Amino acid sequence: MLLLAVDTTTRFGSVAVVSGGEARAEVNYVSPSSHSRQVFRAVDEVLRIVGLKFDDLEGLAVAAGPGSFTGIRIGLSLVKALALASGRPLAAVSALEALAGKLILPGIEVMAPMIDARKGEVFAGAYRPDVAGLKEIVEPGAYRPADFLARLPSDQIIAFIGTGAALYRSTVEERFSGRALFPDRSFHIAAEVGRIAEKILASGGGISPAELQPIYYRPSQAEEKKTVR
Repeated sequence: MLLLAVDTTTRFGSVAVVSGGEARAEVNYVSPSSHSRQVFRAVDEVLRIVGLKFDDLEGLAVAAGPGSFTGIRIGLSLVKALALASGRPLAAVSALEALAGKLILPGIEVMAPMIDARKGEVFAGAYRPDVAGLKEIVEPGAYRPADFLARLPSDQIIAFIGTGAALYRSTVEERFSGRALFPDRSFHIAAEVGRIAEKILASGGGISPAELQPIYYRPSQAEEKKTVR
């Protein structure tokens, strides 16, 4: 299946064209504020690189979160509009699972993606390699860094990735000593989002645009203000 995959969950935005489990092209950028301009340009650019028109695509995929509330909304709004206009099947993917997918490397027993959630928290989860892809061993959610690290296995090699892992690297290294790895992998995940989405759509797990929902794990600031009122 020929898929367009979009990720705007962190400042490391990306758009990819994926087919047969392989990325045919990926356009990456770093957004200092909003993705609104860069992501549209990235869509045009990635299609130009592979020599395709939008009508050639067979499906759509988006990282639905967690991450930046504003970034998530931009990515979901874009892909929802494309799906509504084209009728293409749609798959939503966890940004944490996509990050973990970048760590399927020899010798790594546990993958621990961590995204900076601000307010002294991280969005995080943990996974193991599995014949079907990845097996979740720590439920994804919003955690204080120490609370998340306490849930991880104490006797295995663990690979960390993401903006949260970079921010709290010293905390991770202090707890796990020589068992913590930080592989040199980028934080751009559109290609991984596309690979996961291909499997979802192939198994009939696609959703309609109306069913597309963000993955937040905690209320946004706007929702918190409404609660206070």
